[in-house]
Amino acid sequence: MQRRFAELWRHADFMRLWAGQTISGFGSLIGATAIGFTAILVLHATPFQLGILAAVRLAPGFLTGLIAGAWVDRLRRRPILIGADIGRGLLLATIPLAAILRHLHIELLYIVTFFVGILSTFFDIAYESYLPSLIGRDQLIEGNSKLSASASVAEFSGLAVAG
Repeated sequence: MQRRFAELWRHADFMRLWAGQTISGFGSLIGATAIGFTAILVLHATPFQLGILAAVRLAPGFLTGLIAGAWVDRLRRRPILIGADIGRGLLLATIPLAAILRHLHIELLYIVTFFVGILSTFFDIAYESYLPSLIGRDQLIEGNSKLSASASVAEFSGLAVAG
């Protein structure tokens, strides 16, 4: 039993996925939290503006979920995962850049949040079906437990870092 649970440590593709997903988890959580803090602390957003920001965060899932699912089903998942993460990182980088250039407005947060949400929808759909195609069925429990542990650490510490 112990030997079987050590197999994924030698699985290069899984280790890349695990490392990438850990970094992605931190980035996603920090980005989502930091956008809210930026709206409140830097832009002094009103409760109405924060409500719009929350709606903009949820809208992409409703608007693109079915389309993304059908599209992701027909394509290779790894490039979708990588492209979505790079896209989210670039979009989130526009916020501090706009702040440095003194062009940061709540509308930019709405736009970035919306497009990050679209990319997150594609990422999440591709991610759910990528692990079973990457490792064997007998390794899914180990793989999911390692990925879940990383997600828990990211959630716990990512909020503190975002603050």
